Amino acid sequence: MSETWEEGSVELDGVTVRYRARGAGQTIVFVHGVWVGGSLWDDVAEHLAGFRCILPTWPLGAHRDPAPGADLSALATAKRIPAFLEALDLTEVTLVGNDTGGGLCLAALGSGHDGVGRIGRLVLTNCDSYEHFPPQGFDTMIKLMRAAPPLGKGLLRAFASGLGQKAFLKSVCTIPPKGLRAAAIFEAFTTSRAARADALRITQSLKPSVTLDAVGALKAFPNPVLLAWGDKDKLFPLEHARRLEADFPDATLEVIGGASTFVMLDRPEELASLITGFTEGATPR
Repeated sequence: MSETWEEGSVELDGVTVRYRARGAGQTIVFVHGVWVGGSLWDDVAEHLAGFRCILPTWPLGAHRDPAPGADLSALATAKRIPAFLEALDLTEVTLVGNDTGGGLCLAALGSGHDGVGRIGRLVLTNCDSYEHFPPQGFDTMIKLMRAAPPLGKGLLRAFASGLGQKAFLKSVCTIPPKGLRAAAIFEAFTTSRAARADALRITQSLKPSVTLDAVGALKAFPNPVLLAWGDKDKLFPLEHARRLEADFPDATLEVIGGASTFVMLDRPEELASLITGFTEGATPR
């Protein structure tokens, strides 16, 4: 893609959501997980010619505008997804979620917000679902963050360090990015104490009820769903995707070989190809 990035922002319930956009055509909106920003999706967007790609940095700990007085719980953040679509007057959107962001997309379906009707297609890559919000391995750490906030601050500060970033990426990628590309993914999380304070609040709010309460909406969602799932993921294994495939009325599972949680970094071209075919070929009801 040769287009330059456009920048914008939307005020949603006391939170500034900044976004970058490029291209023209059917709209694709991306949702990332905690502690990273919209830059996570850059490599995929580069391969999505012919679409309008919108990459928000949601208030999940890498955002530039602190929101100390706003509700940053997982449920509040999930409601901001359809609110964002409504604010930009987007229709028949292909919504793409990953990691915590995928769980938030599921919660958004059950939020009751009118903007949910603007989602024409849903793409979920390896992500939280059902009782796996957060996934096993992170759940104990998050319980510690709730019980001892000072310890949580210390943990997030450690993850923001150079060694912490490497450890984090190693846990979610088969071939972690390095250098400037790796640093770009974390945006303000690595440089802003205020962003990490917000990160602590959102992380403390992660609990299985967020996604379990959305199961009814998941089963009633009428539009096409693509599950583009990496097969080398220990956090979100393929059985999670198969369970989602069985519950969505119109879902297709595509396995991406050799990819872990961050499929968009491990296999960006393959993921972009799947999103392209799905967005062009799947018709919302």
